[in-house]
Amino acid sequence: MLPPHIDIVARLREIAAAGSRSDQRLAAEILADPDFATHAAIALLAKRAEVSEPTVTRFCRALGCAGLRDFKVRLAQAVATTGRYIKPVGEGREGARVPQIIATAAHGAIEAVCAGIDVAALARAADLIVGARMVRAYGSGGSSSLAAVELENRLFRLGVLASAHVDGEMQQMTAAAADSSTVIVAYSVSGEVRSVIDAVATARLYGASAIAFTAPDSPLAAAASLALPFRVDEGTDIFRPTPARYALLALTDMLALSVAERIGAPAVERMRRIKHHQGLNKRDATRLPLGD
Repeated sequence: MLPPHIDIVARLREIAAAGSRSDQRLAAEILADPDFATHAAIALLAKRAEVSEPTVTRFCRALGCAGLRDFKVRLAQAVATTGRYIKPVGEGREGARVPQIIATAAHGAIEAVCAGIDVAALARAADLIVGARMVRAYGSGGSSSLAAVELENRLFRLGVLASAHVDGEMQQMTAAAADSSTVIVAYSVSGEVRSVIDAVATARLYGASAIAFTAPDSPLAAAASLALPFRVDEGTDIFRPTPARYALLALTDMLALSVAERIGAPAVERMRRIKHHQGLNKRDATRLPLGD
């Protein structure tokens, strides 16, 4: 049997490029229309690739599958996960402008989280952070790690002790050192990143509160003490950067603004001091944002 970690699509591409002629035709046909291949009877698949039915059976077994049925199951799993990366993309893009593509995706993501945010839950999250002795922000991968680092950047200037951790081992260690005065803020678009889920569970074991910006009904949402669920439509354009980044940054800004309003004057004084030292060697310092 084919081990679960083997990439069947990569094997098909290898065969399409360097297999026997019949295998090349069969692999090419499967890659050209994987949906058809996962549902077609062996006779139809053989006819489309111009090979014999025994060739189809042999081909599947050469891949490590028990037969055509096993192959179809594994191909269907690959299509369900990465289907948009298998078929050709980008057709009909002529005339589309890159700035419009990015702006539309960003606006859509931000509008979606603004429309769906639970304001009462956001207020509870801000209250938890204001009352914390230490805030730890966890995120792994691209968008979530970016948001975790940005939360640290947003909070320290308000006088909140905060640190971001994007390494799984550091997440686990800092979670084990947590206590009831610690608040964890965990980010995950999928809600299924094991290192983040485990760290949140560990921190809660020692009394920490955990806020999660994540997918609804996900393992991370279940592990947290307060979940603010969101979902962003990724679309089908594989070349466009994920709009989830903008959604997570918008959620982070909502939380930071809520915290800042609760802290009030002490936060303003800290920001003033930062701005004072930043502006000493910069032209038009008043116009520049705090932190750049």
